[in-house]
Amino acid sequence: LSSAIQALINGADEDPQLLDELLTGMDDETTRLQRLLEDLAQIHDQVLGTLELERQHFEISDWLHTVLRTWQEAALEKRLHWKVNIPSELPAIYADPVRLAQVVGNLASNAIKFTPSGGSINISAGTEAKSVWIRVEDSGPGIAPEELEKLFAPFYRGGKGRRFPQGMGLGLGIARDLINAHGGHLEVKSTPGLGTQFT
Repeated sequence: LSSAIQALINGADEDPQLLDELLTGMDDETTRLQRLLEDLAQIHDQVLGTLELERQHFEISDWLHTVLRTWQEAALEKRLHWKVNIPSELPAIYADPVRLAQVVGNLASNAIKFTPSGGSINISAGTEAKSVWIRVEDSGPGIAPEELEKLFAPFYRGGKGRRFPQGMGLGLGIARDLINAHGGHLEVKSTPGLGTQFT
């Protein structure tokens, strides 16, 4: 939201299409933030209970481009190389678009936050068997092997100087729970010094 606001302050409102995309993205983001606040208010139930999904059929290619537009602005503002490879022929899926946007937003936000200026972020999507996958890769500092298994634990933020010193340590745990509730799974691969990949 902050990046979109800065873009508007710096003249993005003079481009009607960009203005429409940014306002749509900001509106969608406030909806996601409301849902996130509800999750945080009930974190015990969030971690131990069941998630309610509002599933619907939607075209994932168009949806992903819309969800990523605001994050692209944040990446460019930080002088990161932003690359998106989303095939237009991806099938429609039956899922909760708000909840999935929360997951993609969390992964994109982390990638932007922990990748130094001049680094790169690649976001791709595709199909494998009967599944659709979405991947967020960054060229950041990576995650130590001993931390990978702890990443999804509530309130885990990593040690001093490591990748997750900021925030409440809830985002990845909630992201994993949301993907699990859809019948999917969230995977992470990382090499210290070479970046991280969430799929």
